Amino acid sequence: MKVLITAGGTSEKIDNVRSITNHSTGRLGRTIAEIFLEKGHQVIYLTTPYAVRPAENKQLTVIEIETTAELQQQMKMLLSNHNFDSIIHSMAVSDFSSEISIPEEELIQNLTKKLQKEELSTGQKISEIIKSVLDSLGQQSQSEKKISSNTDRLLLFLKKNPKIIAMIREHQPDTILVGFKLLVGVTDNELINVGTATLEKNHCDFVLANDLENIQGNNHRGLLIHADHHVETADTKKEIAQLIVKNVEKLSRF
Repeated sequence: MKVLITAGGTSEKIDNVRSITNHSTGRLGRTIAEIFLEKGHQVIYLTTPYAVRPAENKQLTVIEIETTAELQQQMKMLLSNHNFDSIIHSMAVSDFSSEISIPEEELIQNLTKKLQKEELSTGQKISEIIKSVLDSLGQQSQSEKKISSNTDRLLLFLKKNPKIIAMIREHQPDTILVGFKLLVGVTDNELINVGTATLEKNHCDFVLANDLENIQGNNHRGLLIHADHHVETADTKKEIAQLIVKNVEKLSRF
């Protein structure tokens, strides 16, 4: 089998010095990759600079990205140039990326100028003016290589990133797709409901649903939800990886 695995966590630059990221280490993705490699499968491993990764292997190709935009570009290339038997999308992808950062004084100045020019007859009109100013600011490019800290408040504008998993079925309708869903402090029922919704929305074959509060080191409780809504449980990263590999191999034989 040829398998694509994404792992680690993307980072979004604020300027050349600062960035926004998440706490994903890539350890679960690495464990999944190691088991696929142990079984003789070919793995393309798409990961991030500070995430852990499998040891060198002749069946392993490692590709590094940093931002969601880079991930999207690399995924398009890989999905166009390869036919994958399975895609394991375990990477923690940023929901938002930085649009522009400005000191509060600049926002106040822009709002004041705009409001002074307009007749403020209704609350709706005020809302429209504020939205217009925010849209205008968001369209500016971040020119400073390092944003000055000479302000009491720095306002960071974030824009929504595309959902990478949504593009996979479009490019490779026959691949065995495993998605991941992470929540925090929820019941198993909610975890299953949200995981099932993710599975159906993105046309996955499986979704691994997990709760951050149940992840400590190698102890990692996960619920593997099947397309037929059957659920299997695992309690460590290795057990989760074995469960995923077993089910992908089983499905690939039919």
